[in-house]
Amino acid sequence: MRIHIATIGALVLSTTTTCRSATIPDELPEPPTAEPPPQIGPRGPKGDWTWEARKPGYVRMPVSRHVFNGTGRWPWGWHWQPPPGAPNGWPGYPNPSATYFSTATRSSSSLLAVQSTSSSLSTTVTQPSVRPRANSDRRWGWQHLEDMGGIAYILQLEIGTPPQKIKVFIDTGSYELWVNPKCNTSASETLCQSYGNYYPNKSNSSAYVGGDFAVTYGTGAVKGSYWSDIMSIAMFQIPQVQFAVANDSNYTFSGILGLGYSYPYSINYPSILNLMVSQKLISAPIFSLGLGGDQDGFSEIIFGGINKWKFAGPLEPVPIWPPISQQDPHWIQYWVNITSVGMTKPGQPPVIYTPRDSFTMPTLIDTGSTLSYIREDLVAQIGQQFQASVDAQGNYIVDCAYRNITSGTVDFGFNKGRMVINVRYKDFIYQQYPGHCMLGVQPADVGSTNYVLGDTFIRGAYLVFDQQSDVVWMNQYYNCGDGVVSVGEKARDTKGVVGAC
Repeated sequence: MRIHIATIGALVLSTTTTCRSATIPDELPEPPTAEPPPQIGPRGPKGDWTWEARKPGYVRMPVSRHVFNGTGRWPWGWHWQPPPGAPNGWPGYPNPSATYFSTATRSSSSLLAVQSTSSSLSTTVTQPSVRPRANSDRRWGWQHLEDMGGIAYILQLEIGTPPQKIKVFIDTGSYELWVNPKCNTSASETLCQSYGNYYPNKSNSSAYVGGDFAVTYGTGAVKGSYWSDIMSIAMFQIPQVQFAVANDSNYTFSGILGLGYSYPYSINYPSILNLMVSQKLISAPIFSLGLGGDQDGFSEIIFGGINKWKFAGPLEPVPIWPPISQQDPHWIQYWVNITSVGMTKPGQPPVIYTPRDSFTMPTLIDTGSTLSYIREDLVAQIGQQFQASVDAQGNYIVDCAYRNITSGTVDFGFNKGRMVINVRYKDFIYQQYPGHCMLGVQPADVGSTNYVLGDTFIRGAYLVFDQQSDVVWMNQYYNCGDGVVSVGEKARDTKGVVGAC
């Protein structure tokens, strides 16, 4: 478990990331009242998620790793969720008579503006204009992400009738949506209140689902219950979305939208991504992510599509590794295998710090982690090149002046060098507050192999999370315009999308 403090002016924020391997559940003691989880059938060959619950009960599962104050123990959550009694328990919804599309291009600087000062974080976003449109062949939905000073990336939802605006962190390391942190016990009451709240009793379309939602974070926790309501996200309007509404929480200032593998692995109800597929809004459970450079204002997520003007050439398919068949069936995650780590200093050839042909390091790609965490010996070699010092907490501290060097990169290789992501110093070195910077990669816990590629890596890459083919497609991130194409109609058709940069 990692606790990471970021100060923006007088505001102190705490984000934590914990990552776990497939073997962790076997090391945890079973509660004395544990019962076998329901048996859930596999998904279809083309991402058709069908409910096949054979035994009612409750499911034990690991909770989100967003721990804002923790002890280092592996947390667990319990969901007492009665499964639907029949295949029609979650009926599909007819294709809506109207969807939404952008009538403006985001390359115009007037559409997106992110302003940040040393004393406060102020984000102003003018969303592209949208209008109803009859059903069409477009099978993708785009949405801007707010950059919270490099700490996290935020997506705005509209829930209910009339719509209530809620902001949540996007998280590829967890799998559920929950809203309504308790602001008077959060890390920042002012910031928490600015993110909005959802009130089921103020929505004409809300429905109480039942079942307890409870996650524990060591010294922090979130408790609540399940509801369903209509939701607007990424140019789509989706009815009957199930999510958790917190009624008590500690030290959390934002809800979380988990985008990891979910139904039927980790939860027994369709996630937002599943519903997009079943309602034919997108062709397959696929989404792409381009965070872009640190606070450049162009962070985006696209469900069911790819922005081919954010990379050059073909995307490289990096398989989920370990394969999902070898991961904990209740917590499938986006693990990929790093095959090289190195640096390219200004005016010098690349240097690789790992064996060229035999190095492997399975690592979780996690937007919920501000920093990245890898082997300590590799962190030390990178830190030496930045003349880093190690503080009392073990963090590698570097001179913020390195962020101004435009030609240096920290390099991560995949598929034995077929794809190398070069992360610029500015995007890799994390500035906690003016004049205080730390290396964007820190040592994993001693003896741990729970490695993480967080936002300090993701800012250098264009990523496509493909649950249909169980791969993460990637390439170097560029920003040379906008042009979205849909993917997922056929398995691995992402391979045919060539970047235009």
